[in-house]
Amino acid sequence: MKRRIVREAKTVTRFGLVGGSATAAHLLIAAALSALWPTLSEFIVNVCGFLVAFQISLAGHRRLTFQRRGSARRFFVLALLGFLLNNGVLASLLAATTFRGFSAIVIATLSVPIVTYIGSRLWAFRERRG
Repeated sequence: MKRRIVREAKTVTRFGLVGGSATAAHLLIAAALSALWPTLSEFIVNVCGFLVAFQISLAGHRRLTFQRRGSARRFFVLALLGFLLNNGVLASLLAATTFRGFSAIVIATLSVPIVTYIGSRLWAFRERRG
């Protein structure tokens, strides 16, 4: 039991490191695009950041977090659902608050990781019993 808890804690830590790297890339792309083209829609900026972050996440979770290939298709579906949730939060922020631009994207992007971890662990990268 203790060994399983330690293994899960290591997995969560690796997930945080990979996810943090992907999130940093997402936000870096968003910041750069927002600075270069301030009139560009937050949603377009967010899509560009997401596409870069997805590639980093998939590679990192395969190699480091779960250390197995998993299903790229399932992970993309999961990432896309997380991204839709991200955009739902973004739309809510833009409609109901004074947050705009990059700050709204930061809040929306940081609101999704727990959902992504659970889905990754239980579905996209689940261990096949065999």
